[in-house]
Formats: sequence, C-alpha cells, structure tokens
Amino acid sequence: MTVPVRFEFARGNITFDAQLQQDSEQENNWVMVWQDEFDGDEIDSSKWSFEENCWGGGNGEQQCYTNREDNAYVDNGVLTIIAKKETFIGPDNPDGNTDSLATLPYTSARLRTINKGDWTYGRFEIKAKLPSGQGTWPAIWMLPTDYVYGPWAASGEIDIMEAVNLKAASDDPTANGAPEDRTYGTLHFGRIWPGNVSSGAPYRLPDNANPADGFHEYAIEWEDGEIRWYVDDVHFATQTQEGWYAQYQDENGQWQTAQGSAPFNERFHLLLNVAVGGAWAGNTNETGIDDTVFPQTMEVDYVRVYECSVNPSTGEGCASINPDATQVPGVPTPEIIDPVENLGAGPVFNIYLNSLLEGMSIGSYNPNGSVAIETVEDGEHGNVLQITQTGDTGNMYVNTDPAISLTHFAEYGELVFDVRVINNDADSSLLVKMDSGWPAVSDTTVPLPAVGEWQEIHISVADLLAQGNRFAPGNFANVDALVNPFVVETTGPMTYALDNIRFQYSLDGVATAVIFDDVDHPPFGINKYVASGTVDIEQVVSSDGDHGEVKQVTFNTNESVVYFQTQVGTDNQPAKLDVSNFDTIDFDLLVLNDDRAERTFNVKMECGNPCGSGDFPIEAPAIGEWKHYSIPIADLVTHPGSSLDLTQVDTPLVVFPAWGNQQGVVMQIDNVKLVGDGDDSNNTPINVTVSDTFPIFDDGFTEGWSLWDCCANAAISVVQDAERGPVANVDFFGPAPTVSGLSATLPHDLTAVFEGTLEFDMKLVSPSNDPGALLLMKVEGADGSFAQLELVQSNEGAQPQVGQWQHFTYDLSTLANMGLNLEKVKLVLIFPEWDRAQGAVYQLDNIIVNAD
Repeated sequence: MTVPVRFEFARGNITFDAQLQQDSEQENNWVMVWQDEFDGDEIDSSKWSFEENCWGGGNGEQQCYTNREDNAYVDNGVLTIIAKKETFIGPDNPDGNTDSLATLPYTSARLRTINKGDWTYGRFEIKAKLPSGQGTWPAIWMLPTDYVYGPWAASGEIDIMEAVNLKAASDDPTANGAPEDRTYGTLHFGRIWPGNVSSGAPYRLPDNANPADGFHEYAIEWEDGEIRWYVDDVHFATQTQEGWYAQYQDENGQWQTAQGSAPFNERFHLLLNVAVGGAWAGNTNETGIDDTVFPQTMEVDYVRVYECSVNPSTGEGCASINPDATQVPGVPTPEIIDPVENLGAGPVFNIYLNSLLEGMSIGSYNPNGSVAIETVEDGEHGNVLQITQTGDTGNMYVNTDPAISLTHFAEYGELVFDVRVINNDADSSLLVKMDSGWPAVSDTTVPLPAVGEWQEIHISVADLLAQGNRFAPGNFANVDALVNPFVVETTGPMTYALDNIRFQYSLDGVATAVIFDDVDHPPFGINKYVASGTVDIEQVVSSDGDHGEVKQVTFNTNESVVYFQTQVGTDNQPAKLDVSNFDTIDFDLLVLNDDRAERTFNVKMECGNPCGSGDFPIEAPAIGEWKHYSIPIADLVTHPGSSLDLTQVDTPLVVFPAWGNQQGVVMQIDNVKLVGDGDDSNNTPINVTVSDTFPIFDDGFTEGWSLWDCCANAAISVVQDAERGPVANVDFFGPAPTVSGLSATLPHDLTAVFEGTLEFDMKLVSPSNDPGALLLMKVEGADGSFAQLELVQSNEGAQPQVGQWQHFTYDLSTLANMGLNLEKVKLVLIFPEWDRAQGAVYQLDNIIVNAD
C-alpha cells in the first residue's frame, strides 16, 4: 500500500447485489493453510513482524510506524491498529536504519508476514472494520517476498482492500452528497519506479452501508494468470494476465519482458496497516488531514489463507465466479524501445510531429478503461494523436527509458503543442505535466480553444516546474531525470487531438536573459572562430572577488572572434531566438594584456551569416580594470551596414579585438545578459510593413536604406549624373570576391504587395574584367531566404549594355515562388558572379517597389 504512486480510480457507483455462485464442491476444495484468529493476549510474533520507520511510504504519508502497544494490540479476539496524533521520531527510510531520522506528527502500525507467511496463489480472507475521517488510509495488501523481477513495482503489488477518507464528503459526482464509502482492489506492476503502472476497480457495499460502520470480509482468489476480488463473498472484479506485465533489466542493462503470468507468479506476503495522509488520502475528498478525527482504528477479526487442493501449484480449479463482475482491462505490455543517444537534446526536441520520435513510447494511466489513444488523419495537420477520456480518471503520457535530462530547457525553454478539442460536453479542463516518477511531478492547467479549432499552446518550462504537484504539494518534477516529459490529463470526459509536441527555446516574457554569470546558461555557450593561429578560452576564478568565475580569452592570432551562441542542434544549426523585447546587451570586460598601439575592440550581434549588425566599435577598457558595457540593441540594428533581424538572433554577443590586430591580447568576460525594461512599447521595431508603392532610391535613399558591400572589395557611393542627378554608384575594384547592392536597416514585409514588382534603372558603366561573368540580381531575406535571377531574366528580357540606362522589372510573386520570404526582405543585390566581379562598375536610379 505505501508506494510512491498517485492512486486514481473510476468514480462509478459499482455495487453487486448478487451473491457468489459457489457450489459446495468448489468451497470444499479450498484448504486452510494459515490463519490468525487473534485469540491470544498479544500479537503472535511467529506470524507477524512490525515495520518501524518514519519514512512516509514514499507518498508523503504523515505517520511513523511503531511496534508499541499504543499503536497495535490484540484483545477480545480482535487485532486493533491505532493511528494517533502524536509527534514521533524514527528512521526516515524503509529499512529502519537509525543513522538518519525524521519527525512526523502521527503514529500507527504496519504488520507483515514476510518470511513467516509467504504464498504463491490461494484465497486470502481478512475480516475487518475500517477507520473513518479525512486523512485515513487503511490497507490490506500483499508485497513480493523475493522481488524476483526487481524493486517496486516490477515484482508486483496486490491490494486486497484500500480505502481513503471514509465518511468524509465524497468527491464522486454520482454520490449526491453521500459520504465517502468506496473500497478498492488494485494491482501494481510494470517496471521499477517510476516506470510502474496500476489498474483496479472500486466497490460499494449494498444498501448504502459504510465500511467504517461494521466488519466485512475482504478477499482475493489468486491463481496463475488471474486475480479476483471479493467483499462479503461478492465477487466484484477480475483481472487477468493480459492486463499486467513485468519488465526488468538483464545483466547487460537491456530491458526484457518476463514470461508467463509474471510478476504475479512468485511468493507474496500479507500486510495490514493504517496510513495517515499521503498522496492519495491527502489529495482527495476534503483534502488534507482532519486531525480532530484521531485516534482512528482498524479492527481485524481474522486473517485466513487457503490453498486450492485441486491444483496447489497453479491455484486453479477452485474459482468462485460472478459472471457480472467487472473485468478490469489493466495495461497492455508495452513494446520495449531501444534507447536513443542524446534523446532530448536541443535546440528543438520534437516529441511528436506526425509521428512519435524514435526512442519514445506512448502509454496511459487507464485504471478503468476510460482512456483510448489512436492516430488519426487530420485534414489540416496530417497524422495526429486523438485521445478520448470517458471518465475523470486517466491520462496519456509520452515515456522514455532511461530517464532523460532536459535541464537545458529549464531556464529558457518552453513546451509547445497544438491542440484541438473535438468534444467537451462536460466542460472539462486539460492538465499538462512533466513527470519524473510519482510524486516528483509538476503540472499546470492550460487554456483550451473553442471546439473544433486548432490552437498552439506555449508553456514556460520554468513556470511549469515551479508549479509543482497539485496532488502532492511540495513535490516537483526533476528536470534532470524525466521519465514522462509530456503528460496530458483531463478532469473529466473529453475527446481532443494533439500534434507538433516539442520543447524549444524562447525568451518571451523574460525581462533579463542571463547568458553567462559564473556559469553558462543554456542554450547559450561560448565559442570561437579562428581563421589562423589559436585562441584559448578558459573558465577561471577572477582575482576580483566581485566577479567569481569568468571566461578568459587569450589571442594567439590576428584573425579570430569569440562569441556567445545558442546551442547547436543535430542539423548543426544554432537555435534562433526573438530578442526584440530586450533593450540592451550588457557585459563586463577586463583586459589583462594588450600591447597593441591601436587598442580597438568591436562587438556585434548575429542572426546567421550574413545576417548581423556588423562590427560595432566600443571604447577599450583601461588595462587591469573591469569596464561595464550596456549597448542599445537599437544601435546595433541601425548601425551602417547592419542586416540584423532581432527575431532570428542566434549569437547575441560577439566580442573581440579588431580583426587583423589581436596578437597577445588577454581578456576576461563576465555578466553577459540581454536586458529589457519591461516596457514593450519602446522596443526596437522588428520590420517595416509595405502596403503601397515604396521608393527605395530616388535622388537619394529612403530612410532605413543604404548602399552595402559584403566584403570591402567594392567602392560604394552616391554620385552626380549629368542627366539624372544623384545616383548610386558601385565600383568592384578589388580582386577578392564580393557582392554589393542595397541594404535595409530593418526587414521589410512586402506580402501586402505580392502582386507588385521590384523595379530599377541601371547603367553598366564598365563590364567585369571577366567577359563571361553573368550579371545577377538577388533579393535576400533576413531569415536567409532568397531569390536570384540573371539581369537578362527581367520582364523586359534586355541584356545590359555598356553606357546605357535601362529599366529592369521583376515580379514579386516570381521571387516569392523561388523561395524568397516576402515578410523579411532585407537586401537587394546586383553584382557579377562571385569571384568574377573585378572591373565592373554600375549605377542605379529609381529603385522602387511598385504596388500596381
């Protein structure tokens, strides 16, 4: 009974008025092999042992178990177990090791027959009167003696009878105000915790009788492959081996499924106890513990064990069966999934995207068959998961074994999924959980869309973890050891669909995103690019006591940069983040050595080459003194030549001595962070929306546009033309490859003018030194999308002629169909082929986005 699992059962009003259909031959086939009628004046130590601990059963129970007569005694043919409110100190572990102690506010007793009464198969009868009141949890149950298949619950548990909070206000909606009166029969099995599962059924006495008001006989009949539950000889539930299983790890660490009717084919022993509070009793009915009801007692008249004489080795042939008893479906044996290396690694952990990620499995907590999971075809989303829950108990979970760590998502991660409600007549809510094994669970309730509509749900991982377990307060999921990283559970009947389940990084709602302060904050980490020579990066303890651990960088080169970048994924691409809600990039810099005559330092912010702010100079710190920098992100966006897209940032800080002049510099970096003021109204704009004809250059550049050269091998300027006035001039003077054209400070959204054109006038002043070099026109988006055509592929189809002004037109729809994202237009480039441009000179005028 005392196990680390949340107990949940069907809320149905299940009663059976029919008596067992037993014939005398079957009755006579049961032969008593063990009994305790409690006729003496003390507990028989040849049959029973006491557990002594203040462990809490792994459920947060609030009792210490003792061997005192204050908590258990025999008198007048009855064993009495008393749960009392009193502070007690004892071992904080199930083994009773006194090296570590705990103090709890209640005492009780737990008796067991281990190594004094152990059986495989048989009929077990216990006549008892149960305690009542909020917080009481009596149990009559069985545990394995030898744990052949491993620790709990791989080797099984049989609960003959459990009840919680009898006579407290019932939480069963069908009870109509009646007090709690249900008892339960349950099996626990599967894998070792937290890979355990359970199934069972409730029972109500006839005529609204309450188990706390009198003695009743609780029994099971256990044979190979089948277990049946009884109350007062009423057979109310049956479960067969098709609904249970045992899986264990062999000597090589590989999971195996035990054969036959495992785990319920080995020796078990009996236990009797009364727990107080805990994960089940403390979180149902009126919740908590009502200390005014204590002391409370469970009285036991007798315990009797029978063997089936027809076939003692299997227990078969003596069954007492009611054909109307509930058939408990149990849990099917799951497929054993081979572990996948680095499962859960970022920057995006796709759990389900039209299909389940390899290395994971889908399961359900489904104690009464109320949860059905299937893959269905959705016209909008393709293959999706559809979950139907017909009761208020059960869930669907995505499982991984072994447990995985998602610590890299703990601070700046979010859990994202699409949900569509198909039916919710009961107005049920949806809970989402991260589960490290009960009770180490965190959960939250998510808003639901209107019936029939898909909606994307975003949940901050940090917020979800902080919520903890509403059903076992004080417990939280361990993000470093998740067995079920995604769990969904409804509070009542509902049919819904799920798709695109994933963990990803997001800075939404984050006021200050710390990148480094003594430690790296995932997904961020430091890295380097070295064109020649070497750069050494170390994490050292600063000699300045205010700074703790810092990053120290030694430059043994003149061609390198050091940068803080997001985590790189399996596609070798770093994660892209939207940083538009931040105002500054802050850091501290200390230079320990710098013998350069010209002490120039630069920073930049990047969104994937060539997307970035370009080199932004900063004032050099005095040698040996820490200097704090707070650089407005708006300045990086508007810096000349910047193509920075704040919605796609993967490298928030690059910091380095000026390229070509770095040798011997030693510097330390600390306290790197993105900082916002909490006021989104003054954030740097992230794009410019174009909804009508828009001039880029006409006698001068429209604000936010300028000439641009990627690689400093073209001279770009505005010059006077005798006929046209100011025109843009590009001179490819250098031998090194380059591309040039026009750059926008902010991405431009041209989707509203999709049917429009990009037009310009161009005069080829001189061709490339390479006569075969093609002249190209390329439009790039800040997200890396682009479309490229030869100039001759314009709508006019004209070949550029030296010395002549010519008009060129390109349909925006054509560019979009070639892959350009019209929401992110940032560059308009005109250039001879790469590495074939030297000698070419051209001029541009009347550059326009024409909406007509």
